[in-house]
Amino acid sequence: MTQEMLAARITLTPRPTRQRKTVLEVAMLGHCPGPVRLERLLARPGVLEEMRSVGFGEAVDQLQSNSPEERVENLDHLPVPLRSSAEFHDIFPLAGSTDTDYQSILAGKRAWLPSCVDDFFANGGQKLWVIKVPEQQRQQGFFDPGNTNLWVLDSPDTTAPPALPSPQTELFHDTHNLRGLATALVIPNLGTVAFPDLERLQIPAQLPDIPRVRLDNPDPQFLPCAVSLADDHRERRNTPEMESSDMPSPAELSMLLQRILPWLIKYRPDIQCLLTLPLTYDTALGSPVASNQALDLIRQIRGGSNGNYLRNAQFLFPYLRRSDSSLTSPVGVIAGKQASQAQTHGPWRSIAAQPLETGGLPFPPMSIAETIELRQDPGISVLQQFSGRVQLDDERLVVPALPPEEYGHAENIDRFDGYRSAEIMRLLSYLRRQLQRLGEQLVFNLDYRDPRPKLLLERFFRQLQQRGGLRGTTAEEGFHIEEIDTQEGAMIYEIMIAPALPIDSIHLTFTNVQGEWRGEVKNV
Repeated sequence: MTQEMLAARITLTPRPTRQRKTVLEVAMLGHCPGPVRLERLLARPGVLEEMRSVGFGEAVDQLQSNSPEERVENLDHLPVPLRSSAEFHDIFPLAGSTDTDYQSILAGKRAWLPSCVDDFFANGGQKLWVIKVPEQQRQQGFFDPGNTNLWVLDSPDTTAPPALPSPQTELFHDTHNLRGLATALVIPNLGTVAFPDLERLQIPAQLPDIPRVRLDNPDPQFLPCAVSLADDHRERRNTPEMESSDMPSPAELSMLLQRILPWLIKYRPDIQCLLTLPLTYDTALGSPVASNQALDLIRQIRGGSNGNYLRNAQFLFPYLRRSDSSLTSPVGVIAGKQASQAQTHGPWRSIAAQPLETGGLPFPPMSIAETIELRQDPGISVLQQFSGRVQLDDERLVVPALPPEEYGHAENIDRFDGYRSAEIMRLLSYLRRQLQRLGEQLVFNLDYRDPRPKLLLERFFRQLQQRGGLRGTTAEEGFHIEEIDTQEGAMIYEIMIAPALPIDSIHLTFTNVQGEWRGEVKNV
């Protein structure tokens, strides 16, 4: 964070060392209440050049304009690349301490984006694109208004093809008209997108907390004046509870998925969306729990013709609760750890069972039975507390991370269960972006009869196999590249790979045969 010393005569600008290549870039859309220090952004020419390079040159010119009529001051719907949380707080100094328009008992009255930015970099994230969404636009501000033709949630027996959205804007040509999610999709190296404050708006304003334990009144006695009489164990009404009665209701989860997944499938199938399940209240347990309506909706989509859309979504649960009782989304922690793991070990490595840097604990707490149930059906990545640390139980997906034609007509769908892993999706998405970049470099430099493209592909996949991204002890076991003969002037290569599959579960069988114990291990 910017430090001002000696009566503001010396100002320190955070400018960390920039890495040239980031394996997994992340974008977060959320609220930044309070003032925007535009001059601090303009003092970073490297950041402005990155914004220009992804197609927002006209917006950067407006930021730098000397004309009051043309100058943009609020940074709404503009992706800003950051390399540290200090840069974020330097540009949005009061975003984490200013009250928001939407307030609720559980979600509080502060924006979630600032804390998620801190969590992202605390867990080793390298590069984060922050997109400021105006609060007054509520849920609609996170989506492009051109997405008017929504796909319909169908029943499992429906065989009609999925309907893709028909946006009114051309995604890669008129970036100045883009809003919400669409502004992130034009970033070529983006691999993950998250919506911290969209999740905050989805928590009902009057959703009650776990009741506090009532204690017996103590015996009356004389106490010194310095003794605090506050009782943290008693129920008391707080200000957010009193003010949240006129807050708007959350949007339907089906509407949110309709505004996110079709855009990813049509424009950026290489991007994975992190989304936390909404909450509801269980009167029998006396506690907030994962919404059964949301879980049923996910199962219904999975069984219909639009089920393959869900491979671009990684659902998380539960939320994180800090020591001051404030609730926040886990997307910052998860995205930061995924980016760190991808940078050091490759995007195909899971972050499951690794310690997560966070000042909160999973809320509501999950039992082992509940964790297993959500992991298996429908396929939720569950955070848990184990041995005093917070970790992810498993990186689970609802459907296999494969195109539907690869498994849609299989007699035994269970044999594709190993592909229901988020790291497999990150690997396939990483390959798509790398091959796209390679193709763009070769298209104007090589003749279609040149053998070098195949040699470059073989070297790329051989390195991938040696680093553990592909199965097999030799390159021949991990991949196969075949050139397809076609019309003159065209190059087509068919690439078959065997991605390294995670072991989701192991069955151990112990048998006593005539007093002798025997063990058998079977991977599932």
